[in-house]
Amino acid sequence: MPIAVSLMAGIGVSERWATDWAVMLLPTSVVLLAVCLSGRWPRWQTAGIWLLAAALGMMWGTARRQQLAVEWPKEPVGMQVVVVSEPTVKERTVVADVVMAGSGRKIRCRMARDAASERIGIGDRLAVRTRVKQPHEWRSGHFSYQQYMQCHGFSGEAFAGSGQWRVCAASLAGLPMTERVRLKALLVRHSLLGDYRRWGLSGDEYGVIAAMTVGDKSRLSEQLKDTYAKAGASHVLALSGLHLMMIYAVISLMVGWWRFRTVSQVAIVLAMWAFAFVAGLPPSVVRSAFMISVYALMSLGYRERMSLNTLAFTAIVMLVVNPLALYDVGFQLSFMAVLAIVLLNPLLGRLIAPHVLQRHRWLSALWGTTTVSVAAQAGTAPLVVYHFGALPTYFLLSSYIVIPAVTLMLYLTLASVVTGWWTSLQQVLVVALTTIASWTNRLLESIARLPYSSVEGISLSTLQLVLCYVMLGALWTLLTLTVDRKNGEQR
Repeated sequence: MPIAVSLMAGIGVSERWATDWAVMLLPTSVVLLAVCLSGRWPRWQTAGIWLLAAALGMMWGTARRQQLAVEWPKEPVGMQVVVVSEPTVKERTVVADVVMAGSGRKIRCRMARDAASERIGIGDRLAVRTRVKQPHEWRSGHFSYQQYMQCHGFSGEAFAGSGQWRVCAASLAGLPMTERVRLKALLVRHSLLGDYRRWGLSGDEYGVIAAMTVGDKSRLSEQLKDTYAKAGASHVLALSGLHLMMIYAVISLMVGWWRFRTVSQVAIVLAMWAFAFVAGLPPSVVRSAFMISVYALMSLGYRERMSLNTLAFTAIVMLVVNPLALYDVGFQLSFMAVLAIVLLNPLLGRLIAPHVLQRHRWLSALWGTTTVSVAAQAGTAPLVVYHFGALPTYFLLSSYIVIPAVTLMLYLTLASVVTGWWTSLQQVLVVALTTIASWTNRLLESIARLPYSSVEGISLSTLQLVLCYVMLGALWTLLTLTVDRKNGEQR
């Protein structure tokens, strides 16, 4: 964990002390040499490793920023691009993420809304002639639009009028291999979304099911997003570890009887990545799939699977791949949620005696949901206030609704896809799926309308955010000492 924290600190420092990444090569090499020569002094060697991780973080963070900082021509340029996201139709524009053929640079393109732009889909190749510029800066509280664009790999943004673009013959030529793989994944997801519409799904039910099962949030209304946010359930609208752990649990039950443990765990890992592929390989799912893969493979050595080391290793790999992911709100929330669950959940679980939970399985399930929800909320609450200026108060009540609902919706969706050959059974499953989605929305609307469902208008400075986590760390230490002392007295 200290290495991961040092890497994060180095990436954070690189934003303030911007310089050429090559300038850091000499001091980094000196630190590396010092680490290698300090084997006789373990403490100095440990400090050197932390410093080396920080230096590498500075190098990677600076290099990534320089890679995205493109000097675009001031006059319009012609280029061929490929659409790599589900276009979002707004009041006057159609917004889509595109990748330039040849350079592989990612651009957010806004096109004037008309009959032609509304028909654009994932995988379309467009010939565009327009002016590209660096993402503009727009701030609201602690949110920085420019930083958000950097986190997601955008080098620029552009607007194309009705006569400034045309559709070309479909081709993936000129795209980097990683983008080709991701685009093929998105095409699979697009096909699955077409199946949803053929089933008759529409409105808010379609939006919720598409978001919870394949991660497409383009059809979620602002009102529905606000409802889920006030009810403290907005996290279920973004595919994350919650969804993948449900799939992991089901597949574990299916292959748990296999004699060859290695084969079963590899099959689980492959299934996780297959789901991530169908979901379009969004960063949150890739992050969760990687962590669950480590979790599954660690079990082969009969070691502690979900530990601080597992979390730290996952964070290091994700930051090496994309150092600016550190500034992604999703990365921050998921990291702190898992960290809180790893540290707090075992302590909260011991507040009720194990023999009581073993006697009452319903109580064990209810208490497990409660402790995980409380731990995750405790870990993410300061960040939620810091970024969004609001805090839901009925998150625990919402958890009792959304966790079973998401589980049922995932399984019913999978069953509906598998039973495509049996139309009558598929129709029954789709009706059940739509009913659950509708009732979930209605219940969360009722919770959102409760008095003081969301405490709004609050804010935290960066220093206050740090102090909040210092206080949480002190509380965890006190709770750990209390529980250990209690267990010692019982023995």
